[in-house]
Amino acid sequence: MALNISLPIGKKQNTKDLVFTILTKEYPLKIIELTNFIKKRYGKSVTFQAVRKAVLELVEESVLVKTGKEFSINKTWVQNARKKLGEIYEDLTKENKPSGLDSIQGEMSVFTFDSLNELMKFWQDIIDDWFENFKKGDPNINAYQGLRSWEALIHPDREKNVMGQLKKKGIISYAIGINHTPLDKYIWRFYKNVGLKVGFLSQQSNFDKHFFVATYGETIVQGHYPTKILLEMDAFFKKTKSIEDLDLTKLSDIVDKKVKVKLTVIKNLEMAKQINNSIISQIE
Repeated sequence: MALNISLPIGKKQNTKDLVFTILTKEYPLKIIELTNFIKKRYGKSVTFQAVRKAVLELVEESVLVKTGKEFSINKTWVQNARKKLGEIYEDLTKENKPSGLDSIQGEMSVFTFDSLNELMKFWQDIIDDWFENFKKGDPNINAYQGLRSWEALIHPDREKNVMGQLKKKGIISYAIGINHTPLDKYIWRFYKNVGLKVGFLSQQSNFDKHFFVATYGETIVQGHYPTKILLEMDAFFKKTKSIEDLDLTKLSDIVDKKVKVKLTVIKNLEMAKQINNSIISQIE
């Protein structure tokens, strides 16, 4: 039995989510009781028919069980979900050094690198592989969200070439980050010029600065900057007042610094679509 997990990227809750949430606290319940709960507790305008459809779909998916006219969460489903989450946790916490793209197995793979630059080289291999295998009709959205994109400073020719190749295949690329320093403005102007649709996070944004994520069709690549690297990178960008002041040697020292960096690669089209929608909605 497959376990479907929704990420809290958006604020909207559909009827199935609400039915499940209610039944975690109040059970067993009839469909009419669930309908009333949704209307009164969540202030949602929902019909009996819509709730009935959601309930029956959850029964068909083995998430709920029916006893007479009442419904409750299937304990077997919960046990399977707990087991699956345990497996995911083990994957997330174990260290795994990639030997190549064939190291990516199943829906989720977690890798540990010794520097930010080492991580980025593997990331670029993932992009190249996606480009090489991309066919007409495949999901064609590439979206990125992160604090900033230093790769354009060290590898501008490669970045320009990659984005040009993606555009030729009909792939639409989006990126969102901060635009608070002269160097940030230079980088995002570069990406606009090579064809990306670019947006910016406000200084008051609650976005976690350690976090970066990108999608390539059904593939999601995400990771976190170690705090030490994040602080050094932030200081470097604030100190560089113009492109003439850019010290590439110092930047190279930061991204090559020996520090453990984790990268998670997920193969999940629905999850990628959620991330795309979240990023694109902040741009358009």
